[in-house]
Amino acid sequence: MSTTSEKRARSKHQATGCWCRPEKRMAIYLRDRFTCIYCLRDLHDADPADITLDHLVSQSDGGSNDEGNLVTSCRHCNCSRQDQPLSRFAGKETRAHIRRNTKRSLAPYRKLAKAILAGEIEFDRDLEG
Repeated sequence: MSTTSEKRARSKHQATGCWCRPEKRMAIYLRDRFTCIYCLRDLHDADPADITLDHLVSQSDGGSNDEGNLVTSCRHCNCSRQDQPLSRFAGKETRAHIRRNTKRSLAPYRKLAKAILAGEIEFDRDLEG
């Protein structure tokens, strides 16, 4: 059993991951091809704790948990962005890339996510499309 000093410190602002259903979370990761939308880091082999969802418009600014407001982000970029407006954090090309990704329907990715999470199929990069 670890002591309090050995536990990893967690900011009160850091999400616990319970606010988004696992199927939706996985579907968004698949839609974004397990790539950080900001720095384009390949997250396929990343520690799961380093793969996050980021709100394009924060909830405190009226954003929702809607799939069009959520993107895959590495922990570094998510923490670096904090509550900055997207226009201040990401360049024009990155924002265009985000718009293209979030316009894609999540439906086919949800189906694939459910199958992966249910153990019906094994995750394979080739399945991502």
